[in-house]
Amino acid sequence: MSDPRPAPYGGGGDALSGEAPLPARFRRHADMLVHSGRSPLYIELMRAAADDIERGGEVARLFEGVPAPPGSVPQLRLVAALHYLVLSGQVPELAAFYPSAGGDRQPSEAWPVALATIAEHFGQIKERLYRTVQTNEPGRSAVLFSGLLWLAARHRRPIRLLEVGASAGLNLLVDRYSYRAGDLELGDPASPLRFVDPWDPPPPVDLSAATAELRIVARAGCDVSPLDPSRPDDQLALLSYIWPDELHRIDRLRAALSIAARDPAPVARRRGSEWLPEALAAAEEGELVVVWHSVMRQYVEPEEWSAIEAALDGPSGVVRLSMEPVFERRLGMHLAVHDPAGARPQILAACDDHGLPIRWDTYSPPG
Repeated sequence: MSDPRPAPYGGGGDALSGEAPLPARFRRHADMLVHSGRSPLYIELMRAAADDIERGGEVARLFEGVPAPPGSVPQLRLVAALHYLVLSGQVPELAAFYPSAGGDRQPSEAWPVALATIAEHFGQIKERLYRTVQTNEPGRSAVLFSGLLWLAARHRRPIRLLEVGASAGLNLLVDRYSYRAGDLELGDPASPLRFVDPWDPPPPVDLSAATAELRIVARAGCDVSPLDPSRPDDQLALLSYIWPDELHRIDRLRAALSIAARDPAPVARRRGSEWLPEALAAAEEGELVVVWHSVMRQYVEPEEWSAIEAALDGPSGVVRLSMEPVFERRLGMHLAVHDPAGARPQILAACDDHGLPIRWDTYSPPG
């Protein structure tokens, strides 16, 4: 399963940036937002920040000494730092531009206020630039849940669910969310997080029977910088990585956090290569071990990724389920499975980088 090619698309194509300077990376991401019709505010901020870097301004000073290798999406770290200040109530003038804080001012007028915010809160923003982007998007749970239904119908065994790069562990709680598929109510019908017809078409299985078979008997994850869903500051950190003009995603995250805060999934502060051997060894006879990861490969160094794959290649019968970009279609994500019970890895579904919409179409990748 080792792949010598560079990490695929993700985070506005930043993993493919090579030696491109910061302004080019900021503008590339902004152009992709224009193409997808998303986040007018972030388009404005990224483009203005690129101009400021070229002038040697405040943003250029912010990134002095901050590592920004390809795939580390420095543009998202900057806008997340600003969003954190908004959500924490520290910058009401800037909050006037953020729908996530009730703001409704035009994005075209935001940059002078953002620049003044950077100057006033320079040290606090710079400290947050060193943090890895963590978009623990609950919408990806709808992708994972459909993959687990497919596996439940195939294996009819209790599942031990493990996640590499789990952040706050929100996707590990996949069965505690509600999924409405036509007349069927799947998952937890009382859940405050509800997905209505998330799959078009749905997985090619009997959804009722697969849901009855699906039993997650153990769940755990690892992350180099895990967040605690019960801590208010960590909740704000997660919310800051959501685009402020996509209120449906913010509502989704708040609902997931309300569930996780009561009974979080265990997430160890460890590298995947260190944690996986022990986590895999803890599996009990009769369990189907499923290792899941989503939109995290670009953040992992090649040596660490090779070590993760080596750990996964060791035990027999471990199923790998992932939601990551692929080379053939760099502007999308795919749900892929490597099930040793099958002939070879398969791509099961295509989806958005935040999960929905999810289009199931079972086929094998070329080559």
